[in-house]
Amino acid sequence: MNVISNSSPLIALSCIDQLIILKQMFKSIVIPDAVYRETVILNQYEPQRTRIQVASETFIKVIKPNVHHLFTRNLGDGEKGVIDLGIEQQPDIVLLDDKKARNEAVSLGLIPAFTTDIIKRAVKIGLLASYQDAIDELTVQEIYLPESS
Repeated sequence: MNVISNSSPLIALSCIDQLIILKQMFKSIVIPDAVYRETVILNQYEPQRTRIQVASETFIKVIKPNVHHLFTRNLGDGEKGVIDLGIEQQPDIVLLDDKKARNEAVSLGLIPAFTTDIIKRAVKIGLLASYQDAIDELTVQEIYLPESS
């Protein structure tokens, strides 16, 4: 499976030192340059900044979208980049936690997934021991994720 990710999944997984599950779960992980800027260049929080930077040097590919589309919703630069790349590359899923971005992605034929969906799947296939432990660890670090329906 190929995936394009927004910032929030990278930040959340880096906070619990589990970015590696993306590599273990997906054939290809791509982020737009705007997400790299948000999560590495502008990110002041360690160790998440360094963890994301190392991942982007080893198994996460940073790509600048060729075309920038006009969107019907007001989205952040990272979300726009994810959807732009999604339209160009047609990945299996796009990782988006923001409701407006998810709705925009769906309206353009993309399949969004929540970070919590990735954590649940990681537990199901044995990459993580416990969904609740991961969520509790994120909560301790004041990372709150929307739940899938």
